[in-house]
Amino acid sequence: MEDMEASERFPFIAGIIEGLAYARYVRDGNQTDGMTCIYDWFYETENALDTIYVAFGAYPDYPPAAIVAGVLTQKCGE
Repeated sequence: MEDMEASERFPFIAGIIEGLAYARYVRDGNQTDGMTCIYDWFYETENALDTIYVAFGAYPDYPPAAIVAGVLTQKCGE
């Protein structure tokens, strides 16, 4: 994240969210509950981005998508 411009960070993370939401939708047999939880948490929760940044700092050796997936598992289940 340090190598990215501030203006690039949100779209990067939003792309991860989109990929994880779609994967959840497919895994859930085209049911939307899990996907909706992911979108709602990221776009509607005031501190969601801060939570992700803290997790990035706590797990610097993991890829960003894996970190976000871990946060989402805590928020929306598996």
